[in-house]
Amino acid sequence: MAITVNTDTYISLADAELYLAANYITTDAKYVAWLALSDGNKEILLRQAAKTIDRQPLQGYKYLDTQTMEFPRYLYHDSRGEDTLHPLPRTNGWYSDGTTPEAVKAAQCEIALQMTQGKSERAELQRQGVKSFSIGGLSESFTGTQNSIESYEARVLLAPYIGGGFRVC
Repeated sequence: MAITVNTDTYISLADAELYLAANYITTDAKYVAWLALSDGNKEILLRQAAKTIDRQPLQGYKYLDTQTMEFPRYLYHDSRGEDTLHPLPRTNGWYSDGTTPEAVKAAQCEIALQMTQGKSERAELQRQGVKSFSIGGLSESFTGTQNSIESYEARVLLAPYIGGGFRVC
């Protein structure tokens, strides 16, 4: 079953291929694994990556109540001063241009690419609720929070859209 932009993916397979080709060298292990996949398997990973993004605690609210995915979104920005970062039209501080940000599309590609490596043992332990473990003289403890996004690049790209705090005036 083919993926459909704004229904089960933020980016088409063709655009994901362009993004990855522009950002990875052909000898990168993750990119080599990606290239070895069939288009059908690539679409599955893109669909799973989009679901991973949609499961995050996102700021703001959906642009349309009827949309199936979490983006585009209205985001809030306190506009008490000159706002060069968010020059879009806004009502009472809420703004949106009605499109999915390029950073979200790039993050979806990064998550899908990371998925070619399978889940890390560390992530699997956290998913199972393990708080700490020891092997011989080595031990590791996990925080109480678990981020289901293993790709560092994707976490950085999505950081402006992830909730988790507020400013007290």
